[in-house]
Amino acid sequence: MQIKHTGGVKKGNPVVFGVLREMIRPFLYLLYGFKFERKTAKGIYSPCCILANHQTIIDQFAVSMGFNFSIHYVGSDTLFRYGFKSWLMKILVRPIPFSKGNSDMTALKNIMSVIREGGCVGMFPSGNRSFYGTESTIVPGVGKLIKKLKAPLVLVQLRGGFFTKPRWMAKPSRGTMRAYVTRVVSPKEQASMSYADIDRIIQQELCFDDYAYNRTANISFHGRRRAEYIESVLFYCPQCSNLESLCSEGCDIFCRNCNARVRINNKGFFEKITNAQHIPDTALAWSHIQLDYIKNYDFSGFTDKPVFCDDHVTLSIAERARKEYFLGKGSIAFFADRLSVCGKDFPFTETTMAVQGVRKLTIYHNNEVYAAEVPFRTNLVKYMICGYHLRNKALGLQEGYYGY
Repeated sequence: MQIKHTGGVKKGNPVVFGVLREMIRPFLYLLYGFKFERKTAKGIYSPCCILANHQTIIDQFAVSMGFNFSIHYVGSDTLFRYGFKSWLMKILVRPIPFSKGNSDMTALKNIMSVIREGGCVGMFPSGNRSFYGTESTIVPGVGKLIKKLKAPLVLVQLRGGFFTKPRWMAKPSRGTMRAYVTRVVSPKEQASMSYADIDRIIQQELCFDDYAYNRTANISFHGRRRAEYIESVLFYCPQCSNLESLCSEGCDIFCRNCNARVRINNKGFFEKITNAQHIPDTALAWSHIQLDYIKNYDFSGFTDKPVFCDDHVTLSIAERARKEYFLGKGSIAFFADRLSVCGKDFPFTETTMAVQGVRKLTIYHNNEVYAAEVPFRTNLVKYMICGYHLRNKALGLQEGYYGY
């Protein structure tokens, strides 16, 4: 099945946007302790392009609180595959679908069309909610698009969102989440800049580290299950080097193999409980340790037997920004040269991947899009990281991007 491309994007209704914004505002404060520092957004009007770092699932609503005009957000095309909910979203806020797997010319044309018609485009240029407390990779090239739009570039920084609702967590821990406009770059300024200059500014303003921030801000986040499901993003035990033994319970994460245990305190940092000498105090530092382990791991003996596998997986094929069609149920298995899902093989040299939330792996293969969905606590991040590592090696690409 070939991916189908949709047409243009209709202009958002400012009245509907305004009503929705005021309805959502109290919920964001009550659930997330969120506030947009509106004084930082004074004097900003449409048309413009708003870019922000991406910390939580509610970021698009959070950013919208700072402006008095409707925003067309660029979103992953997976968000458009949920039937009535997706239809309602399209009617109300007119988002722009974007395919993560490859260059998406339809989305780029829609972005330019919105700006030409006097609208505002909102983007999270990393294209990925934070997995580990810092911004996911922002691939160079956004500066080229910004310069072509010839519209003010508005940079918004979200702070505290990662601890309020980490990617793995089912329910938010109420704390303090804030948003600020940190810089506006006018079209006149952009004209004297290179694409690389604009990329550099975007990196400087949006590559925000919530762990570094909270070491000085010292904000408390209140929740009883701060670690629950963290094994869906962390898979390597630094204490015993096991790849499949991490579990979570309440605020604790522990290893079934070596009994190492740490607890996430109300500031978001790990406290050592038992047998945890080699475990760091942040998920970010832990992610670096597990990535280094994978980069030095010998996969060569795993062409016939899997490195790891998981059961109770469903596989679907998807149309761009449309429906998913069920293909079958089975298991997902990782080999040295391929990913196998429900009996279908995806060679790494022909495949790219993206984790949606924590339970869905979107697989881009030969101009087709597949979606593998797994139960809670299953770690899809290890499939993505290891897959990109082996893809980079097989194609002779420089190491640096692992899907996040």
